[in-house]
Amino acid sequence: MTPNELLATSLNELRGITETGTRSVIRSDALSRVHRERLTKTGFVEEIMRGWLAVNSRPSDRRRVDAAWSTVYWEFIREYLSDRFGQDWCLSAESSVALWAENWSIAKQIIVRSPAANNQLVELPGNTSLYLLRVAAVGDAVEHGGQRVMTKEAAVINSAKVSWTTAPTDLIAVIGSVRGSADLLRILLPNGMSTVAGRIAGALRHLGRGRDADEVLSSMAAAGYNVLEENPLDDRAHALLDTRKAAAPAATRIRNMWARMAPDAVAAIDVEATLINDIDGYMDEIEERYVADALNSLSIEGYQVSEELIDRVRSGSGNPEEHAGDADARNAMAAKGYRLAFEEVKADIQKILEGAPSGELLSDRHQDWFRAMFQPSVQAGIIAAHRLAGYRDHNVYLRGSSHVPLPPHAIMDAMEALFECIGDEPDPRVKAVVAPFLFTYIHPFPDGNGRCGRFLMNTLLAEAGLPWTVVPLDQRDRYMAALEEASQHENIRPLATFIGELVKAPPPPRPSETAWSRKP
Repeated sequence: MTPNELLATSLNELRGITETGTRSVIRSDALSRVHRERLTKTGFVEEIMRGWLAVNSRPSDRRRVDAAWSTVYWEFIREYLSDRFGQDWCLSAESSVALWAENWSIAKQIIVRSPAANNQLVELPGNTSLYLLRVAAVGDAVEHGGQRVMTKEAAVINSAKVSWTTAPTDLIAVIGSVRGSADLLRILLPNGMSTVAGRIAGALRHLGRGRDADEVLSSMAAAGYNVLEENPLDDRAHALLDTRKAAAPAATRIRNMWARMAPDAVAAIDVEATLINDIDGYMDEIEERYVADALNSLSIEGYQVSEELIDRVRSGSGNPEEHAGDADARNAMAAKGYRLAFEEVKADIQKILEGAPSGELLSDRHQDWFRAMFQPSVQAGIIAAHRLAGYRDHNVYLRGSSHVPLPPHAIMDAMEALFECIGDEPDPRVKAVVAPFLFTYIHPFPDGNGRCGRFLMNTLLAEAGLPWTVVPLDQRDRYMAALEEASQHENIRPLATFIGELVKAPPPPRPSETAWSRKP
């Protein structure tokens, strides 16, 4: 048989395994040695750890484990633990809280509880690990997102006190999704957890749910427990919880991140908001920056576009994809879509400068930006028409990032909360920093999130009376590092400082051909 025929037999074997089980993670012994070695050599599988392989759909996905660990991380956790412990395992309280809070980012370490564990540290790629903690019994565990976790109430109650300061957004998001106090008390009372009850009551009161806090205290007192109320949260700002109903964790997550980031954004951006009196002149200045903006923004996303192409798209002189010397059709349609979206954004900026409320307007209009951006690609047959439907219906993973965007079912709640925060925020500088970050954090669309996020940034900078600001391609690494810092540690200061510096700088020149060649 030829090498290609041999590879085909191995791929057929791999297909049979992935079609009947998981898609991205398999045990090494599921393949014979010959098939395993052949598929590893050609890049279709790669080792996660001894005994386990990640499946790559294309050889070009080689180094998936190193460069895109998040794409297989949670599937590996589930498959490895289920293979080792069956159903007799559960993630720790802290990890359970994170997942209930829709925080699927990769953790440096996850603690797993099981009677069959041996207090062993399991090293994993990306400087991550599992600690397999031996416990007498797992207790009540439920499935959430494919993982075995504690119930919401048990996870909150059993989280260490320090978690209220190291992971406050996770805990606030989860406790905000628990209606009333009865389900919490069903755990607190029979276990005599008076210290934890005081901590829960203090957190509830601090977050605006004083009635629930009183119910916790009075119920514990009626059972003969002396409870000392204590607020476990730090002195940073936090979002108040809805006192009438349980809130979706994703919505509370966005509101709390906004509340915590707003003061730091103001302190770090180092520019003052101004009032624009000459709206027509401001709009002309936006147009003057279009070429630099389009070149850099599209290049950041990996497109290869020329100044000539950008100018021709702006002037409408012919079909850009038909011009000799232009980039391929994908690049040409991206440039054309960017111009259409840019026109939509300019129209909305004018409305905001004329007094339209930004939160309400952007809530209504952001999906129109997305559709304009990809309309040419759909009409050219480059992407399928259903991609214009709106928010994504599948999970996405960001290569090189530990952050995992929200799952599809949480997007609508998160986006509604985001636009409410924009509407409620009095300082437009906070909006211009925090809103675009949270937009990309949510990652609502199947594509174009970075471009839409930068459009959102500039729309809100306009509301602050600040100039249209271009993120230069040659500062992409710093930009991405600032987004990652905000995503992983809720530290918005590096991003706010970066935006403030760009606001005060002239727009960057056209990216060089060398810069174009860099991978996004």
